Amino acid sequence: MKKNKTSVSKLASSCASLLGMTLVVCANTASTGLVHQPKAPEGLKKFSKLK
Repeated sequence: MKKNKTSVSKLASSCASLLGMTLVVCANTASTGLVHQPKAPEGLKKFSKLK
């Protein structure tokens, strides 16, 4: 039974570290993505609060 608990503990530790690394990588890459924003149509200027 002791061997089973240690293997489960090692598996859980490995899984937690893998998920932690995935979270760090995804958090850093999501903020650096570029989004294409086409120029707004001229008809939208009449709805602008800034003149």
